[in-house]
Amino acid sequence: MKNRLLIALKADIIFQYKQGFYLVYFIISVLYLIILSQLPQSVVKYILPIILYTDPSVLGLFFIGGILLLEKEQGILSLIYVTPLRIWEFIVSKLSALCLISLFAVLSISLISYHDTTNYFLLILGVILTSILYTTFGFIIATKSKSVNDFFVRMVPQMIVFIAPCIVMFFYPEFKLLNIIPSVASIRLIWGAYHGMGLLEAIFCLLYLCILIGFFINYTYKTFRDNMVIEG
Repeated sequence: MKNRLLIALKADIIFQYKQGFYLVYFIISVLYLIILSQLPQSVVKYILPIILYTDPSVLGLFFIGGILLLEKEQGILSLIYVTPLRIWEFIVSKLSALCLISLFAVLSISLISYHDTTNYFLLILGVILTSILYTTFGFIIATKSKSVNDFFVRMVPQMIVFIAPCIVMFFYPEFKLLNIIPSVASIRLIWGAYHGMGLLEAIFCLLYLCILIGFFINYTYKTFRDNMVIEG
């Protein structure tokens, strides 16, 4: 089981490298660093968490749809049942590969551009959970999409639903009830890495996201199996 998962993860990383994912993220990271280097640290403190939040969320939600639909068109997904690889291993591999790119980019940008106190433990957990959260959303949307264009049509309104509460949070930071919205809980963790966060609030967001992600992954498994593997 361990060997299958590691082989799948290696294959996904190689695929992403060949498709230019790492090159794209290197270029994007350099552009971010150039922009942030022109700003005072007092301003970077507010802009950086927003940039770092959009990185894993956009990567997970956008890229996974393109990857899955491309593999579906190539007939790769329909072959899963005749390989030793389990469906859940396939899903975990995809989640892990995209999470690694996000984590590398986020840590690189933060370490180079920001030199004040940062809670990297909270930042790393926030990035990992944000990446997994949005990638599972992308999985679910992709499994119900017939093409890449159909995926983007379905994804845009979902993205608006995710982002809108985050905007409200910045205007009403004291409104803690917003934390029950997954996207708000995840951005609070990344924001809290730079601006501080209460222990109880941090524990709530971490546990809440872990529980939600567990349900989402289970639902992802079922929808992916029924809509993309069996039908595909």
